[in-house]
Amino acid sequence: MPRRAPRGEGFVGQHMIVLPEPLRERAERAPLLRGLHVTDAGYFPAAAGHCVERADGAPTTLVILCLRGTGWVETEDRSCAVETGDFVWLDARRPHAYGAAARSPWTISWAHFAGTEVGHWRDFLQTCGADYPVQRLPRDHVDAVDLDGIHAELDRGLATRHQIAAAAALRGSLIRIGEILVERPGQRSARERVVSSVAMLRKEWLRPHRLEELATGAGMSVTHYCAHFREVTGFAPIDFLIRLRVQRACRLLDTSSLTVAAVAAAVGYTDPYYFTRCFRRVMGCAPQQYRKVLKG
Repeated sequence: MPRRAPRGEGFVGQHMIVLPEPLRERAERAPLLRGLHVTDAGYFPAAAGHCVERADGAPTTLVILCLRGTGWVETEDRSCAVETGDFVWLDARRPHAYGAAARSPWTISWAHFAGTEVGHWRDFLQTCGADYPVQRLPRDHVDAVDLDGIHAELDRGLATRHQIAAAAALRGSLIRIGEILVERPGQRSARERVVSSVAMLRKEWLRPHRLEELATGAGMSVTHYCAHFREVTGFAPIDFLIRLRVQRACRLLDTSSLTVAAVAAAVGYTDPYYFTRCFRRVMGCAPQQYRKVLKG
């Protein structure tokens, strides 16, 4: 991405508030703030020349909402253009860079924040379909996000009640972003995509499956996919597949005279010893023992 030297004098019409370090430390201990507290927030209009590079990342998580114009974002593994309506999430302590495009420089609202809830909010947005670091929102929904409300609360004062109000405004913005992501036309929810993936595994249980391919097929990261898969089925994806195969093996052990090696091969295992280990882990006994148990 083309970059300019960082601009230091600010932008005409900007609003920005930075909590002093003693207040940040106090917020980390306050019962109503340690879950989520805003450390910096602002609004930069037509921010020509805006450029920030952090080789070690920021100590806090940062969100940016592009209200108008264009910009760019770079992380360790991605380089993304940012357009009007885009929402940016940059994790704390992860290298990143971002800035306004030379033509049509962006107008942005932004907030830095920390607390024990941050990872859960990231997971929440991912559950709603967010793709980090840049997620496109419908332009006609951008005003509803209202990141401006965060720094507006801190502009009123920096007492604990103002910080609590700013944190509440941030929560409201993140909730609204999640709603917008879920409500996008033609967007299937993450749960629906995982349910479809589960149905596919039930149908195609015999062929090999790689976790990365399953996640890609559901349009999710591996972490996101596994979390939702466990919510839907109670098991990790590969563990679920093993259980499907063991179920089929049980059926063959109950209804045929095939050897254990033959049953293993019939349910996709070339190594009967590995099959026995998988079977024992799922059923609590070896295949030979299972076959001797009176059922029904």
